[in-house]
Amino acid sequence: MEQARTVAGAAGGDHPGSAEGGVVSQPIDAVLTWVDGEDPAHVAKRQAYDPGFGAAGVEATRFASRDEIRFSLLALLKFAPWLRRVHIVTDGQIPSVVRELWADPAMQDRVRIVDHRVIYAGHEDLLPIFSGRTIETALFRIPDLAERYVYLNDDFFVIRPLQPTDFFTDKGPVLRGHWMTRAYGLVPLLQLAVGRIKRRGKNWQPVGFKLQQLRAARLVGWGWRFFTIGHTPHPLRRATFQRFQASRPGVIEANMAPRFRHGSQFNPASLANHLELAAGTATIAPSDNTVYFRADVDKPQRIAEKIAEAEARADALFICVNSLDQASAPVQADILAFLTRLIL
Repeated sequence: MEQARTVAGAAGGDHPGSAEGGVVSQPIDAVLTWVDGEDPAHVAKRQAYDPGFGAAGVEATRFASRDEIRFSLLALLKFAPWLRRVHIVTDGQIPSVVRELWADPAMQDRVRIVDHRVIYAGHEDLLPIFSGRTIETALFRIPDLAERYVYLNDDFFVIRPLQPTDFFTDKGPVLRGHWMTRAYGLVPLLQLAVGRIKRRGKNWQPVGFKLQQLRAARLVGWGWRFFTIGHTPHPLRRATFQRFQASRPGVIEANMAPRFRHGSQFNPASLANHLELAAGTATIAPSDNTVYFRADVDKPQRIAEKIAEAEARADALFICVNSLDQASAPVQADILAFLTRLIL
């Protein structure tokens, strides 16, 4: 399982930190997941199933929106015009930016809305779903999805021109992340113990980002280490999920089932990554190419520093803005002004 290639410099394109591998001739799609959590119909639906305020996985910020989808989508169209199609996966909603784009008939096929009911065809009894991790597991079921696709949340933003080789080589996906030893598994166990003491709840389970990746790696048979990914776009292949589903019946379906985030779940992108690593079809980029904004925590001065970093770093292809809805008014204004200047 040590077959993955690591590249040490710019290649295939003009980006330090990009991976080499020649021209990628196969079409590539993008997939965005989005929800307007302030839509009254969605709020009513969520409240009907909400297991309790404050429970892991049902925080309001996970469903709130500051029109990030506008910037995320327009950035893809601007900086990755070679994408065949952008699929936006929603729960009976259409972002206003999509309606605006659809005024151009050519955009009606280029930008598609995919309802949860479509990717849950045959599993409608599991709906509605309010967990992003659950929905991610079913994305490979999008009809007419390209074999190669890039998955992004709507808080990911492309900030520089991209090439197909930033995501795929002739062999497979370009992964952004780093190796972590299995000993990291002790940390979630400690978190679990502390969490149980704090919450004193019988059913609480940890749903940590890295813990879900560790669980995915173990599904593939990785032993003493695993490859951990950050908050970046994820290049994926449909066939990777399809082969795993055929070889391990019920595993994908079980991960598609939780209505809210659950401690038993694995990270589907991480599952695909470890399958690609095991097959020797993945390339590891030397940089994650991402600047991460913790909008709900970072002070205006720190936000200004990160904006400057994003503008100065030649290898910064993406930014991720976490919890913009929870940021202070000055921080929101600064980030939105930066995105407007860069993308619109």
